[in-house]
Amino acid sequence: MNILFVGNPNCGKSTLFNAVTGAHARTGNWQGVTVGALSRRAKLGEREFIFTDLPGLYSLQAYSMEEKEASAALNENFDAAVCVADALTLPRSLPLLGEVLGRGVPVLLAVTMADLLRRRGGYLDEKELSKRLGIPVLLIDSHGKKDIRRLRQALCDGSARRAPAPREGVLEGIYAAGSAEESRVEKLLYNKYFALPFFVFLLLCVFFFAFAPFMPGALLKGLLERGIGALGDKLADAVSASGAVAAGDFVRSLFGGAGMLLSFLPQIFILFFALFLMEESGYLSSLAFMTDGLFSKVGLTGRAVFSVLMGFGCTATAILTTRGLENKRLQTRVVCILAYIACSAKMPVYLTLCSAFFARPFLAVVAVYFAGVLLAFGAALALRGEREVFVLEIAHLQWPRLGVAAKSLLFSVKQFIIKIVTVVAAFLVAMWFLLSFTFTFEYVGAQSEHSMLALLCRGLCVFFYPMGITQWQVALAALSGLVAKESVAGTLSLFYGQNLTLAMSAPSAACFLLFLMTCSPCVSAIAATARELGARRALAIAGAQTVSALAAAYLLYALLAGGALVACLLAVFLPVAAALLLKGKRHAKIHRAKKTKFKGFHR
Repeated sequence: MNILFVGNPNCGKSTLFNAVTGAHARTGNWQGVTVGALSRRAKLGEREFIFTDLPGLYSLQAYSMEEKEASAALNENFDAAVCVADALTLPRSLPLLGEVLGRGVPVLLAVTMADLLRRRGGYLDEKELSKRLGIPVLLIDSHGKKDIRRLRQALCDGSARRAPAPREGVLEGIYAAGSAEESRVEKLLYNKYFALPFFVFLLLCVFFFAFAPFMPGALLKGLLERGIGALGDKLADAVSASGAVAAGDFVRSLFGGAGMLLSFLPQIFILFFALFLMEESGYLSSLAFMTDGLFSKVGLTGRAVFSVLMGFGCTATAILTTRGLENKRLQTRVVCILAYIACSAKMPVYLTLCSAFFARPFLAVVAVYFAGVLLAFGAALALRGEREVFVLEIAHLQWPRLGVAAKSLLFSVKQFIIKIVTVVAAFLVAMWFLLSFTFTFEYVGAQSEHSMLALLCRGLCVFFYPMGITQWQVALAALSGLVAKESVAGTLSLFYGQNLTLAMSAPSAACFLLFLMTCSPCVSAIAATARELGARRALAIAGAQTVSALAAAYLLYALLAGGALVACLLAVFLPVAAALLLKGKRHAKIHRAKKTKFKGFHR
């Protein structure tokens, strides 16, 4: 049987879908978590089912892009539907329930948020509602094992039924939503003088715990780095002592690259944990609502804050969330700016460079992160189009369930580890081989200028000469970021270890940082863009971002190397160039004969 999970945004569909099927679909207490249909096979008892989790929608008359996808799925053939409704906003879910029943298929109504309904003093007589609707009704706590067993058993028994669309007044006398009075916390989070400063304060706290000296993130990173390094050295010495010198070099290079990246796990853990707490608490909805005014000034809406915050985790994932935006124009603009948001893969690169060239690495990393956000806003302003309409489902604020957050966190950390030990490690192995052997397969060592990769990649230096970088190894490290941004730090470690001052000067390091901040994202992010906008547009965006990144880095190096003279020239040139770009016909002239009486004109 093919069964659909359908309901309003943020009503708990994906949580039920995961509980019933054992899947790991992304969940969160904010609208737009599910942006595409996700199907999974599952066996309940002796029967096999195909369950499909749809994006949230209010009606088959779709508004946003993910709603259109859900509406299209409901217009296709399916065997039954689980209509999921939020107990606190149950009356608003009945119109969609009526449209699904109008399809003439068996339906089961699962009413979630039962725990919140009771906490607010509300009630629902599920048995009487089932009689009035003519279909099974289950009042469910999505995280309660007993309630999930009831739902699974009902699906296994085929309890869903056909019925006519519900009439008005079906909830009279059997339902009350309880008190909807705002709590003190809600009043603060929706206060314009408190909300945004509080968010900035939260970000600074997260960065402090993750990156500041003697804080948990930095301390645990140091311990892990030393432990992995010591293990790698022992293994490499043991292999070399047995006579396999090349194998010993390989082991040392592998642990120096992949092992160094794994040492960033504690800091990534802290960043992900903060994001998951904001997701599960419903804080993201209030943040989207309060930032809509700010985002509208650069041609976006408050919904864009979801994708921007997801960008701190993974750019590819953030690009997929843009399907929850209002239209394709807005989606394209948000996809274009996400490359400037510092994802978790860029964090090892930023920390590596800032630790080597800045006296206060913590302040430098924080500045880089905030500079990325400012660049994203600047790009949005440059791409600004017409003002967009903002519609948002406000989530219920609640204390996050630590168990749910921990489960999601461990899954994301596991994905990061898998990426390091597979994709990045495979890339580093291939790099080591190409750097250690000539085209005649003679072993020449990992630093030889006669290796295959050294001969092939010397031409890459041409693009980095205007940054003051002359070593092809740095250019190769930048190119490796196309595979995975973590590879940049791994490649630099492969060549220079902890002594990056041998690779470039401090001004060149600043320019290299700017280039990495603004260049094209990794292959997985480009693939996600191609999925959303098409391959041609994805390649065009990636190419434009890389060219503009090179130009910005060249300009910065000219400013740093040229000093006051270049600054004065730029101060004259840039305003003139901006004026020429913005010059255009603003108003049409209206001509009339002289000495004639003025009449009103309408346009």
